[in-house]
Amino acid sequence: MRTEREEKELLPAGEGEKKRSGLFGRIRPYAWISFSAVLLLQMLVFFGTRFLLEGFPAHNLETPLDGLIPFVPEWITVYFLAYLVWIVGALLIVSENKETGYRFAAAYAVALLISCAVFLIWPGTMTRPEVTGSGIFREMVRFLYRVDTPSNLCPSLHVWISYLCFRGTFGCRGIPRGWKGFQLVFLILVCFSVLFVKQHVITDVPAGIVTGEISLQLARVFRLERIPFKIEGLLTKKK
Repeated sequence: MRTEREEKELLPAGEGEKKRSGLFGRIRPYAWISFSAVLLLQMLVFFGTRFLLEGFPAHNLETPLDGLIPFVPEWITVYFLAYLVWIVGALLIVSENKETGYRFAAAYAVALLISCAVFLIWPGTMTRPEVTGSGIFREMVRFLYRVDTPSNLCPSLHVWISYLCFRGTFGCRGIPRGWKGFQLVFLILVCFSVLFVKQHVITDVPAGIVTGEISLQLARVFRLERIPFKIEGLLTKKK
C-alpha cells in the first residue's frame, strides 16, 4: 500500500499540489537531482572512455553510403540546439512523477553504460571533411571539430538521447501533445544533422535508436526505478 505522500508523487506535476506557473515552475526538486546525477555519469563515460582509449587504434565505421551524404554546415544549428531541447525534455519527463522520473533516469544510465561498453570494445572513428570558406555555420562546425574528436561514435549519443526524450513522453499526462509531436520531429532532424555535419556515420543512427529502446525496456522490465528509490530512502532515513 502506498502512503498518501507516495500517491501524490505519482501524480503529474501540478496535480496533488497547487500548480506552479511557468515551464520550470512545474519541475520538482527531485527532478534536478536525477538530472544532475545522470549528467555526471554522462561526463564520466564521455571523457573517461576517451582517456582510456587514447593511443589505441580505432575502426573506421564509414561505408560507401556515407560518401554519398553531402556536408551541409547549416545543420549544425540543429546539432547544437539539441542540448537545450534535451534539458527541457528530460526535466519535463522526470517531473511527471517520481516513478516515471526515476525510470527515465535509470534508462538513461543504462544507455550510457551500453555506450561505454561499445566504445571500449569496438572503438570507432571516421574521416571528417576539411571545412573551408567563411560564415557563421562553418565557424560553428570548426568549433565542434576542435572540441569533439571523431571518437565515441557508435551508438550516437545525440540520437539515443533525443530518442529517450521522445519515447520518454509516452504515458506522461502532464506533457502537452504539441511537445510530444515536436520531440518526434526533432528526433528526425537530429538524425539528419549528425550525418550532414559529418559528426557520425549512418551506422551510428540506428544503433542509437536501438540503444535507447533497449534501455527503456530494460528499465521497465527490471523496474530499475527501484534503485534510485532505495538510494533516496537511504539518504533520507532518519538516524
